Amino acid sequence: MLFSIFTGAFSLVLTNSAFNILLPKFVSMYGISTSLGGWIIALYMLAMTITLPLTSLVVDRLGRKRTYLLGIGLYGTFSIIGGLFYSYVEIVMVVRFVHGVAAGLMIPLSLVLLFDCYEKEARGRVTGIWGMLLMIAPAIGPTLGGIIMEVGELRHLFWINVPFALFSIIMCAAQIKPYEPARRKSIHMEGIILLITSIALLSLGIQLLSNPAVSKWIVYLSFGLGAVALIRFIQKENRREEPIIRYKLLRGNPIFRTVVIISVIQDIVMFGAIFVLPLLFLEVFGLSPSVIGAMFIPTAICTSIFVWIGGKWMDSGRSLNFILVGVGFIVISMMAFAFLPRSISIIVIVLFMALRGIGMGLSDMTITTIGLNSLPEEDMHEGSALSSTIERLLSSFAVMLLALYYDVRWQMLVQTGESVEYAKWLALKEECIVLGSLLLLTLPLILFINRKKVDIVVGSENKSAV
Repeated sequence: MLFSIFTGAFSLVLTNSAFNILLPKFVSMYGISTSLGGWIIALYMLAMTITLPLTSLVVDRLGRKRTYLLGIGLYGTFSIIGGLFYSYVEIVMVVRFVHGVAAGLMIPLSLVLLFDCYEKEARGRVTGIWGMLLMIAPAIGPTLGGIIMEVGELRHLFWINVPFALFSIIMCAAQIKPYEPARRKSIHMEGIILLITSIALLSLGIQLLSNPAVSKWIVYLSFGLGAVALIRFIQKENRREEPIIRYKLLRGNPIFRTVVIISVIQDIVMFGAIFVLPLLFLEVFGLSPSVIGAMFIPTAICTSIFVWIGGKWMDSGRSLNFILVGVGFIVISMMAFAFLPRSISIIVIVLFMALRGIGMGLSDMTITTIGLNSLPEEDMHEGSALSSTIERLLSSFAVMLLALYYDVRWQMLVQTGESVEYAKWLALKEECIVLGSLLLLTLPLILFINRKKVDIVVGSENKSAV
């Protein structure tokens, strides 16, 4: 069961991360502008963000098994289309959009399906394996993309998905137990259109915010219309007995609500670091692009190892104070990068990147497990989709704000007489401090969870983990 589900999810994340480094290739291959080439990458995230909140509606009609198989089927079918018609940029963009739809169906359901097969005393370890593989995939994906483009063609990046998808769909069809659709939700096209419109416009605004070729009034209009559509959607859905998105999961469950807040902050810091640290390594420490890419390998390795260790500790009935330790490691790492001198040894940088990975492994996935375990079994897929949607939107918005702040801040410092190099260093230092400080806000929330009696059965002792 583990192998069946991981095969599809792993290959999906692997090939998406491989695409993320191919922007220069798209520009030269298709003779298009950089901004248009960027949409080949952005369409995946846009489609995934739109699909995530609709997953619960699809599951309500098809059941968890059929929904997951639908995601794998879309992923495999459109990989074949991409492999056959890769020379047409329009087809590639459609394929990337559908791959995002598949990801929106598969990623939140993959962990929920595993939870269906394992009792609560084993879910920490299951989450550890799930997180470990999904951390390894984006670490090796860029390398895979580079190798394929060196020795082959873009079509090979599509064709490599097909055997994974075929194997996964056969195995999942045999291994996943059937689920009868609940059919609790009525389909209201007005609500669906408002939801899709709001998320699409907000996501579009986020993508366009960092594009200097786009007029600012278009960005503000996109955000404004998206906010209006979202408010209208919430007003409409709050009157329904079974809304598309069950916000009462947040209102009526303080543990799940707290976990979502913690996860949002963790995601903001994680994606913020992915934006800030490469700039810091390039502008301040003068590392080459290849070395900068290698700097994230210790983070991925340590995250993969310690997400498994954290899951085992959770299942064994240990105190969840190790989550606090993990958060502390990330804070120390981010703060250290703000104050390291330019002449620091590369070994020290590697050590702090590894420390960040240990902290992420001990804290991120364990928090996710606690949140899902606090929900009734029938609500897990809705809770997973809801939290993923909120995390994706807010973390994307935060990264765009970091990019905007960086550009404005260093130019402002230059106008006061600072050199360009020093101004960029100061701006990046400030962002490292902000990210570290933001993560400190999760500490009282984690202590709150520790004080609550969460229904997490652990080991053979049958005790509560917190």
